[in-house]
Amino acid sequence: MALVMALSVSCSSVLAQTGMISDVTVRSSPQGALVRLKGQAIISGVTPARFRHLMIGNYEVTLKKRGFETYRTRIEIDPTKQMEIDVRLSPKTRFKTAVRSLFIPGWGQRYADKKAKGWVFTILAAGAGVGYLFADDEFDFRYDEYQKILHEYDSLSVAGNVEDLRRVQPLLMAAQDKAYDAENVRRIAIGVGVGIWALNVIDALFFFPEEKGTFTVKGLTLTPSADMENVALAVSLKF
Repeated sequence: MALVMALSVSCSSVLAQTGMISDVTVRSSPQGALVRLKGQAIISGVTPARFRHLMIGNYEVTLKKRGFETYRTRIEIDPTKQMEIDVRLSPKTRFKTAVRSLFIPGWGQRYADKKAKGWVFTILAAGAGVGYLFADDEFDFRYDEYQKILHEYDSLSVAGNVEDLRRVQPLLMAAQDKAYDAENVRRIAIGVGVGIWALNVIDALFFFPEEKGTFTVKGLTLTPSADMENVALAVSLKF
């Protein structure tokens, strides 16, 4: 470990003395993405960003911006060469969000950067699933009890034992009511689960977060933007 650290410090000293400072420029469309270079060092900034540091070797480049897919790539940094990286970020869409929520409740919301709401839907759906399993198990138990008593009642009917029939009949009716109530609880659990799933898909589809800061009135669109050096307001008009 000491040898590795000494070698790293030695390499950095040589690079500094020879003026071999890496020059990496990262641009994105749209601008304002958080960019991180991770290798022997971890360096971050906001696009458009220019990094002039002692960097050499393999680095992972990650760009993140709210409302857009995370972009990742790997680069080999050579201090003798200037490097420029231009990235067009892919926007997240309602369709991608809804499809995710269609398969796993809350997944689409987390994908759309609404993590708290996403976990709420996931927990509710999981709770509804667990509730259904308990309700289904209770119904199976009550239905089996009803079938046993019904079988006994039918046997007594064939034998013509009136006194035993009078004794078993109230038990049969009570078992039937309990099985019916258990079936209703199971149906409610199914309905709750379906309702949570449907609400989760509707939320993902119709409440997809729009880009904040963009205002459109009768074809006139105002879009503010900012980077490390400038603040601007873009105005566009559709005819």
